[in-house]
Amino acid sequence: MRNATLLLATMLFSAAVLAQSDQQGKILQWDIESYGKHRHVTRNAAIYYIQIGKTVYQVTRGTTNPETSLTSGKQVQCRIEKDRIRKEVRYTIIGASETQ
Repeated sequence: MRNATLLLATMLFSAAVLAQSDQQGKILQWDIESYGKHRHVTRNAAIYYIQIGKTVYQVTRGTTNPETSLTSGKQVQCRIEKDRIRKEVRYTIIGASETQ
């Protein structure tokens, strides 16, 4: 019985991982901008605009040091996980909008 439960849990976890497969995105631009991390506190950070399908995500790691490998026009493989977008490191999604 315990082995069957463990097998079922493993299968469900595998299905969840496959559902979060990598997607192709394109870096539209990046800039050092201020954004509101908490209600009344803003900070400067490198903000990247990444288009995946018809959605443009604004993402950051919260640092002003830009990634030298992330340049405008570059295609990237990434994964969206709740409020984060993951490449090789996690970036926080701070905004998203649909393109026409």
